[in-house]
Amino acid sequence: MKIIEWNCQGAFRLKNKAILELKPDILIVPECEQEDKLEFGKLTPQPNDFFWYGDTNKKGIAIFSYSNCTFRLLKEFNPDFRYVVPLEVSDGRNSFLLFAIWAMDNKQNPLARYIGQVWNAINFYQTILAENSILIGDFNSNQIWDTKDRVANHTDVVNFLKQLNIESLYHRQFDEEHGKESLNTFFMNRNIAKPYHIDYVFASTKIIENGFKLTLETSVNWIDKSDHIPLILEIEPFESSLKIKNTFQEMASRHFQSLTNFTRSKFSEELLELEILATKFDNEQTTNEQLTKFIKDIDTLKQIDKLTTRLNKNGY
Repeated sequence: MKIIEWNCQGAFRLKNKAILELKPDILIVPECEQEDKLEFGKLTPQPNDFFWYGDTNKKGIAIFSYSNCTFRLLKEFNPDFRYVVPLEVSDGRNSFLLFAIWAMDNKQNPLARYIGQVWNAINFYQTILAENSILIGDFNSNQIWDTKDRVANHTDVVNFLKQLNIESLYHRQFDEEHGKESLNTFFMNRNIAKPYHIDYVFASTKIIENGFKLTLETSVNWIDKSDHIPLILEIEPFESSLKIKNTFQEMASRHFQSLTNFTRSKFSEELLELEILATKFDNEQTTNEQLTKFIKDIDTLKQIDKLTTRLNKNGY
């Protein structure tokens, strides 16, 4: 399977010929326009499956399938993390989790911008990251910026994922340290004299050990199209079946089980109300506003749980 990530810097409909010549099975494109602007079959070859998420129709993150793989958005998708999109990828027999990432600014909460968004997301999605997972995209981050004021830095994210047996494939393949990459993925203002390494692929141990190859394209072939170069991941076929059921009820139960006994006791009524809502959402049509509040309430309980745990450890 060939998975390609490329931040196209907008107007993908006018640039897609070159990237599609690389024959991706799955293509992740940050800064891509919405489906109606892509004009499938005219300006953009028709994919077998497609998912897009964004705030405006001009720029978001798009995931294309040019294979027999299909996508399903996980019920616990939290739109607060712009943009970390969790998808189940399935070919009908095997499945894995794909987190398509375009780490964004956060003007409402500057401490949670860029890598802070990724940090919050992986903490929220921690209960499913134990599954076979690939996190791929434009993280807008590097260890060289660890001193910037954030809820967490690049090193924190790398270490957290490592505890879940998820590693950066570039650093695994090239045996280089974070912050000391010899190959770059981004050239500010399309200036090759201003290179940075900010696009990544992280994957679970099973995927790594099964065999992979990561290729970084060169700037000379892409600088006229974007300030980023494509990352090409080739992975060997592997057997994988996700344990999650992707229902609101299963999702809520999984998150609640991760809470401490103290939190479950103190907020037993709130948890029961959310469990009832989860069952209702699985059986009835709901609005985006209802779902957003439901997810935010779960996230709030997880944040409270984390804070009380920290206070208890410090003797309060």
